[in-house]
Amino acid sequence: MDLYPTDEQRELVTAARAVTRAGAADVWTAATGQGWLALGLPEDAGGLGGSLADEARLYAEIGASAVAGPVLATSTAVRVAASAGRLDLVERLAEGRAGHAFATTGSVVAFDARDADVLLLVDEESGSLRLVPMTDAMVVADLTPLDPAVTAERVDLSGGEVLAEVTGAAAEHELVRAAVLVAAMLAGITNAATDLSVAYAGLREQFGKPIGAFQAISHRCADMAMRARAATAVTDFAAVSVDEHHPDARRRVAAARRHTETAALENTRATIQVHGATGFTWEHDAHRLLKRATFLAAGFLPRTAQTEALTA
Repeated sequence: MDLYPTDEQRELVTAARAVTRAGAADVWTAATGQGWLALGLPEDAGGLGGSLADEARLYAEIGASAVAGPVLATSTAVRVAASAGRLDLVERLAEGRAGHAFATTGSVVAFDARDADVLLLVDEESGSLRLVPMTDAMVVADLTPLDPAVTAERVDLSGGEVLAEVTGAAAEHELVRAAVLVAAMLAGITNAATDLSVAYAGLREQFGKPIGAFQAISHRCADMAMRARAATAVTDFAAVSVDEHHPDARRRVAAARRHTETAALENTRATIQVHGATGFTWEHDAHRLLKRATFLAAGFLPRTAQTEALTA
């Protein structure tokens, strides 16, 4: 098992980093124009034929910049459409966007569904994945989520049409892949929080010295760096395990998902403390990273599902 990034992966990271740090609008343009939404889909299904490890490297950059846009929901919807044989829907989704919700019937909360024409429904009880049309008439109320880069609406799904559906092992496989990509985004956040803290600790002075010279700060930054390295390592390990069909891949994914969640939440909280009063301001990126980590922590296959997978 080789966990070192390939030359192609390094080039992908470089290109993604240049885009993700340029602004949210440019990120979505790149996601649709450069094939990010179908990166891991086989070429005969309209994708680029990349591996899950390739996707994980990309999503780490997406997470590090806490960019707006339903990239994960849409790319997962693309795979659901392909698995269900709806190649016409694959092309439509790869050029557009899909929101997501965690329920199947009645009035539920849909995330990033504003301006979407397809909704990805994750049935956490049966484990099935469905794609349904999204219309303005389905919206019951607009909500204000914790993360300002995420939209949320309460929608009524009663009697909705199903465009595509996957169940059983196929649905489980897609959920596992999604869990790896969530872990990758959390790992990216963990690293971004570390970079912010280390940079600030080297610039901000107190008593004539950079605050990084004081143990209270240097030890905290060191802990953050260790969590960041571990988060990246366990995510790469999980992604390659899925790519190589390792028999223990599901447990490795669950471990990565749990570890990166803890690391991201701890590092984003720590970076606010390192920055002091500056870290509490709206203008600083620290709160964006914390809010995105908190949002992702409750997303695809949250902590309770990972615990069940690890103890099964």
